Amino acid sequence: MSEQRVPMPESLEAVRGILLAEERERLRDLEARLQALRAQHEEESAALEAEIAALKEHIARLEDSIAPDALAESLSPVMSRMVRQTIRNSKEEMAEALGPVMGEAIRVQIRDSRADMVEAIFPIIGETVQRAIAEFAREFQRNIDARLQSFRSRNFLRTVTARLRGISPAELAMRDALPFRIQEIFLVQHGSGLLMAHSHPGSAEVADSDLVSAMLTAIRDFVRDSFGEEGEDAELDEVQYGDERIIVQSGRYAYLAVVVEGVEPEGFRARLRQFVADLHVRHGSALRDFDGDPETLPNLQNILAQLVLDLSGEEEAPAPLTPAQRWTLAGGALGLLLFLALGCFYLRFTLALLPVAFPHTTPTATSSPTLTPSPTLTSTPSPTLT
Repeated sequence: MSEQRVPMPESLEAVRGILLAEERERLRDLEARLQALRAQHEEESAALEAEIAALKEHIARLEDSIAPDALAESLSPVMSRMVRQTIRNSKEEMAEALGPVMGEAIRVQIRDSRADMVEAIFPIIGETVQRAIAEFAREFQRNIDARLQSFRSRNFLRTVTARLRGISPAELAMRDALPFRIQEIFLVQHGSGLLMAHSHPGSAEVADSDLVSAMLTAIRDFVRDSFGEEGEDAELDEVQYGDERIIVQSGRYAYLAVVVEGVEPEGFRARLRQFVADLHVRHGSALRDFDGDPETLPNLQNILAQLVLDLSGEEEAPAPLTPAQRWTLAGGALGLLLFLALGCFYLRFTLALLPVAFPHTTPTATSSPTLTPSPTLTSTPSPTLT
C-alpha cells in the first residue's frame, strides 16, 4: 500500500493565490472605488449642507430686510400697471370678474357706512335728478306750446265739459301734456300664443318678439286660471313693470298688447277696443285659422304701424294753425266784439227810450184850506136894581 502524500499548507495557499488572484484584484479595485465614492459623497453632502445653510441664512436675511409694507410698496406700481393693461386689453372680462366683488363691496359699505355713501353719491344723484327734471320740464313745455298753437273743436268741447265738471283748463292741459309714448305693439293669437304681427316704433333694441308673445300668453292663462272665478269671462288687461305698462285688449281670436310709457291719453283704450273689433270683423277667418304661416295673414304689419300713427300722432305732435283756421279765429273774434258792441249799444238805447215809451206821473205838493175858529156869542148875566 502506497503512502498517501498530504499537500502542504504553503502549496495550497499558493494554488489558491494563483486561482483567485484575478478576483482579489477585482475586489481590491471595487473597494477602492467604493471608498472613493464614499469620500466623494461625503464631500458633496458637506458641500450641499453648506450651501443649504448659506441659502437659509440668505433667505432669513431677505425676510428680515424685506418687510410686508415694503414689499407691498414695491409691488404696488407693478400691480397697478398690470391692472391697467388688463383693463385696456379686456374690459369685458375685467368687468365680469370685478362685478360681483364690487357689488358686494358696495352693499357692505352701504350697510356699514350709509351716511358716507349718501354723501359720496349725492352729487351724482343730484345732478342726475336735475337733468331728468329739466328734460321732463322741456318736454312738458314743448307739449304745452304745441297745444297752444293748435286749435280743435274737440279740445274746446273737452275744455267746456271739464269746466262744467269742476276741472280747471290748466289741470286739463297739464293732463294732456304729460309725456306718452308707444314702445311696442304685439298681435297674438289666443290659446296658442303665436305672434301674428309686431310693431316697435319706440324701441331701438327689439327683444325676441315670439318669446315675449308666448310668455305674455302664459301670464294671461296663469292669471285667468289662478284668480278667475268659474263662469267669469275676465281677462288680464294691464301689466306694469317700472315705468312701462302693457295694455292688453282682447278679442275673440286674438288679443292686442301695447307697451306704453307714460299716461295714455283720453279715449286710448276705447280706440284699442274699436281697432280689435274692426280687425276681427275684416279678418276674423284669417285670425282664427292662423297656424304660424305669415303668408296666410293680411299685411298686419302696416295695419299696426298705421294704428301707432293714429294713436300717438295727434297727441305727440299737434298740427299748427292753418291760415284758414287763423282767419276763422280772427273773424270769430271780430264778430264776437261786434256782437258785444251792438249789445251794449242796444242796451243803452233801450234804457234811454224807456222813460219815453212808458211815462208815469209824479206827485206834486198843493195847498189845502185850513179851518180857523170863529168867535161865538155867549150870554152874560146883567146886574139888577134892588
